[in-house]
Amino acid sequence: MNNSAKVEAYKSFYATGKELYGAGDILGARDAFLRAAELADDISTTATTNDVKIEYHKLASKILDFVRSHCSGKKPIRTADAEQNKQAQKKDDEMPTFQPVDTDENKVTFADVAGLEDVKDQIRFKVLAPLGNPELAKLYNIKPGGKIMLYGPPGTGKTFIARAIAGEVDAKFFAVNCQDLISKYMGDSSKQLDALFETAQKNERAIIFFDEFDSVASKRGDSSGGVDAEMARFVATFLTKVDGFKKSKTNKMLLLISATNRPWVIDSAMVRGGRFDTQIYVGLPDEGAREFMVNKALKNLPKDDDVDLKAFAVSLKGFGGGDITAICEKVKLEAYKRAVKSGKAENITLKDLEKAIKTTRNVITEEELAKFEAYRNGEEIAE
Repeated sequence: MNNSAKVEAYKSFYATGKELYGAGDILGARDAFLRAAELADDISTTATTNDVKIEYHKLASKILDFVRSHCSGKKPIRTADAEQNKQAQKKDDEMPTFQPVDTDENKVTFADVAGLEDVKDQIRFKVLAPLGNPELAKLYNIKPGGKIMLYGPPGTGKTFIARAIAGEVDAKFFAVNCQDLISKYMGDSSKQLDALFETAQKNERAIIFFDEFDSVASKRGDSSGGVDAEMARFVATFLTKVDGFKKSKTNKMLLLISATNRPWVIDSAMVRGGRFDTQIYVGLPDEGAREFMVNKALKNLPKDDDVDLKAFAVSLKGFGGGDITAICEKVKLEAYKRAVKSGKAENITLKDLEKAIKTTRNVITEEELAKFEAYRNGEEIAE
């Protein structure tokens, strides 16, 4: 795997950390060093040669050792202005805040989700039905909310599904990128997670969506030191919060949803009973779903007579929902550029459709789909 971009990013963050540390900005240096350590660990994990794996694992470990011994304090840069120093310290001590995504203005529901009927059905029984018929749910001791892990190839709509659930039940939607959570708050995870859960529980209905779940929940072969030890502590804190989350008096539903493109690397501790044990596969859109998406994007636009949207949807087999959306945007843009030049409406042509497909690289391979099929059948997957 080509890690050149990550190597350059690692060097940049490491150099920034050294510069900030030399200038006395301990907190800024700590954040930069932790980001460099994270990138070094990622390079080590994805490297194709053993020498590179060892080299970057050692670099990550050394950086984390330095952070623990030299950057653990909360010392802001001191200035000549005592009031500025006081404000800086106050900012350090403040509890972090989390804001829900504004889903009211761009609200989506299951009606906006193309296909995936089996996914919708599982979620209806898990989340929607208990809220819609609380008496029946109480009879069978079924509680709304809980924990769900969505998995599948990239670009198949896992985030969109999570937002649609929030739209169906009018829940506040808190989106958290796990990668950002680690890189920014590695040494302060407990405080961050406390703030997240406390904020969500203040709402009558809330959903916390953990994207890129494998970045915090993947299997770790060694917890004796370095990056793995740091991650192990973070994961332990995360599990404590997940196990202990309870609805407050004002909260009637708290749903935790995680999403990953690599379910086979998730540690078994994360998906055992009582945690993210409800796993739902979000796969490629079928022909009907593709046609729904294409019609929604292009149906009411001017087209040549030989443009067949149904045939176009058939030709998009193998693409994820995100790529299909991007392809339709390219089609519209081609016609729009001609319209801008001519000053009048221009039809979408077959050439536009063909060009949009040819210039879109499908990131979902047959090999990757086979991995998901094997995982769904309970087979062991080698990463």
